[in-house]
Amino acid sequence: MNYRIIGSLVFYIFHCCVLAEENQLPFLYQTLLPSVVTLHTFENEIIQKQVHVVKSPNGLGSGVIISKEGLIVTAAHVVQAIDGLHIEFSNGERRIGKVISSLPWADLALVKVDNMPKEVAIAVLGDSNKTLVGERAFVIGAPLGLNRTLTVGYISGRHSKGSSPFAPLSEFFQTDAAINPGNSGGPLFNMNGEVIGISSYIKSQTGGSVGLGFTVTSESVKQLILDRAYFWSGMDVYPLTTELSQAFQLPEKVGVLVQKVAKDSPAQKAGIKGGTIYAVIDDIPMMLGGDIILSVNGVSFNGDSDINNVIQSTAEIKSRDRLVLSIWRQGKRKEITLKASQ
Repeated sequence: MNYRIIGSLVFYIFHCCVLAEENQLPFLYQTLLPSVVTLHTFENEIIQKQVHVVKSPNGLGSGVIISKEGLIVTAAHVVQAIDGLHIEFSNGERRIGKVISSLPWADLALVKVDNMPKEVAIAVLGDSNKTLVGERAFVIGAPLGLNRTLTVGYISGRHSKGSSPFAPLSEFFQTDAAINPGNSGGPLFNMNGEVIGISSYIKSQTGGSVGLGFTVTSESVKQLILDRAYFWSGMDVYPLTTELSQAFQLPEKVGVLVQKVAKDSPAQKAGIKGGTIYAVIDDIPMMLGGDIILSVNGVSFNGDSDINNVIQSTAEIKSRDRLVLSIWRQGKRKEITLKASQ
């Protein structure tokens, strides 16, 4: 058996397959582009966000259209505590969008646009369980505000639920397709033109892409955000460690610090207060002076390990439910009830 000939034949077949995929990309890009949108978010004040979260200071994100009724999937951290939202379509038209469901612990959200433009496409959510490490994939989005940008790479790895500290409910794909601020919430496509991931965060020492991008898998999208409508509170929060909770002199072992409250959100209507003082603690930027949440619907933060219990509790709250929060404000405990926006 001539192994040299066999090896050359295998290389030739592989090379032809790669060329075929490369030639397919322009067609896929033109076909799928109308399903991708750019999110322009507005806040009354610009604040620093948690590290590792991919968000531009000028309020940019991406999303993908999944229904003719105007439903768009994006990342929760793009829209969780915004005061306004404009959706820009691939033809340049803009519409006002609204957040209808958000699950920050999965970094997934649904926004809706009424009166969609005619020149749009509806993306197909693929089966990420069938996606293999090593498969070709590509991202379409608006990195650093450069709309309609294509980046190409491979599926570099798969990471199970709990691998991300700020989105422990989601499973993630790792990819070397370049992801930068502005890509957050945008789709990761396979070579069949199906959405297999939603861009979430990067790991980088420079703030730019170094080939370590992470996308929530499409099966997580289906199970966590499409099967039921989750409560959107309009709060951006930061979990405090036991040490920080002691520094704040809380009556409980652990609490959650409210960073920002969105205008006209259930949290603002209920009177929840966000932070007003910028500080950096343990190299983490945060806003101080806001309310500190001690419990949610009777589930307390008893310790660092019990934060997951509260995460699971809030993740199970439907959009028409109520949230009863026990908060710590100016040295006093207070109860506040949030009603979901209809």
